[in-house]
Amino acid sequence: MSAGITKTDSMMYVGAKPWHGLGVELDNPATAEEAIVAAGLDWRVIERPVYDEASPGFYYQVPKKKLIIREDTYEIFNVMGEGYTITQNRTKFQLFDSVIGQGLAVYHIAGSLYGGRRIWILAKLPYDIEIIPGDTVQPYILLSDSHDGSMALRMRLTPIRVVCANTLSVALSQFGTNFYAKHTRNILTKAGDARAILGLADAYFDMFAKQVDELVNTRMTALETQSYFQKVYQFDQSKPLDKQDHRLIAAYDKTIDLLSHPTNLIGGIEGTKWAALNAVTYYVDHAKSVSGSEQDQMDRRLDNSWFGTGSNSGAVIRQRAYDLIMP
Repeated sequence: MSAGITKTDSMMYVGAKPWHGLGVELDNPATAEEAIVAAGLDWRVIERPVYDEASPGFYYQVPKKKLIIREDTYEIFNVMGEGYTITQNRTKFQLFDSVIGQGLAVYHIAGSLYGGRRIWILAKLPYDIEIIPGDTVQPYILLSDSHDGSMALRMRLTPIRVVCANTLSVALSQFGTNFYAKHTRNILTKAGDARAILGLADAYFDMFAKQVDELVNTRMTALETQSYFQKVYQFDQSKPLDKQDHRLIAAYDKTIDLLSHPTNLIGGIEGTKWAALNAVTYYVDHAKSVSGSEQDQMDRRLDNSWFGTGSNSGAVIRQRAYDLIMP
């Protein structure tokens, strides 16, 4: 199996197959109950005490520590402190339903990575944004969480360009578009806080559409585009091009090539800011150099693009690209 998808992981999807071609396909929009069963997420996480061997044959319980275990496989996810509270998969779906309103969004993809350590749910909102004829952006809400303490529960708005599956998730300065919740006993009571943030979805996507329209209608010269890419990849401005880090050069050259990708030639968008931004997002989601087999690379790019936090992660590069191109 690939880097993120193990033999104990599973997934469901509606419509197009996910990046790795695995999962259970549903013909109709999924309810929360259908999604959790089809995705194989109807298992529980349990906790058990931690013991240490003080001497041969003599064990004592380690105070304030507990094992976090996947019940159906008995795989140990991590050792956590006493303040950590398990949030079951069904609770995540309940939170999702209570935030977005039952029937207001379609469960599009749901599944697990890394043996169940990471869980994610992607639901589509009931409208599309047409940039120009043939170029549509679909609005989604993404919930992600972990069972090993590696990340907090998070919900965020996630636009995706249909023609090439480019993720366009960006934080617009006018909106607090991310919701985070630590694993505590009252996590379901946070639904109101999440609604207050994600209730801005219509306003967020309206502003996003207006900004994209400006990008579509603003042209860039070749020199402006090259300078923009160099800033996105954080070239050292004191050095000539041939003295830059070879990894940055590779990213830059590939992104230049992606300006002529068929998805950047739709409806005359070539030579615009929209095309330049999409060259970067296409690079991040589909072409960024990572190690491993072809399937490993797809998994790592998805993980990096959706959940990455480092300065070279897809998520951070995408946000920087958006911030630099906006006036």
